[in-house]
Amino acid sequence: MPSVLQIDHRCHTDLHRILLAPHPEEGCALLLGQRTNSGCLRLTTTWPCCNVWGRGASGQQPIHDRRSRFLVDPREQLAAQRWARDRHQRCLGVAHSHPASAPVPSSRDRRLGQTESLMLILSASLGLRAWWLHGDRNVDEIPIQLWDTQNHA
Repeated sequence: MPSVLQIDHRCHTDLHRILLAPHPEEGCALLLGQRTNSGCLRLTTTWPCCNVWGRGASGQQPIHDRRSRFLVDPREQLAAQRWARDRHQRCLGVAHSHPASAPVPSSRDRRLGQTESLMLILSASLGLRAWWLHGDRNVDEIPIQLWDTQNHA
C-alpha cells in the first residue's frame, strides 16, 4: 500500500472540475502517474471520462442510477493506458464523485472497484479523500499531499 498520494495543484483543480461537472450525477476520471521509489503515488495526469452507466446495450442499467453509480467506458480506459505508457506513466486508479454522500467507498465501490489500486472520491461539500482497495476488498485511507510543480520540476 502506498504511504502517501502526491497531487499537484493543477491535477487537484482538474479533479474538482471534472468530477463535479456532471452534478447531480457521478463524475469519473482515470488517475495517471507514477509510483516513486519511496513508495508514494504521484498523480501527474487526470484523464476525464464520461459516466456511461445506463448507456450500454443492456437495459439493466437505468440512467437515473448515474446519481449513485458510474461506469468508465472501456475504450477510454484503453486510450488512457496507451497514452500513459507512451509517457512512462501508468494508471494508478479511478476517481469518482459522491454527489449526495460522504467521500467514503460504498460497499458497491469496494465490490466493483479494481483491487490493489487507488480510489479517489470527491464530495462537493466534504472534500476529496484517497483510498487503497486491497485484494480482500477492504480499504485503507491514504493521506493526500498537495505539491507545487513549479518547485518540484
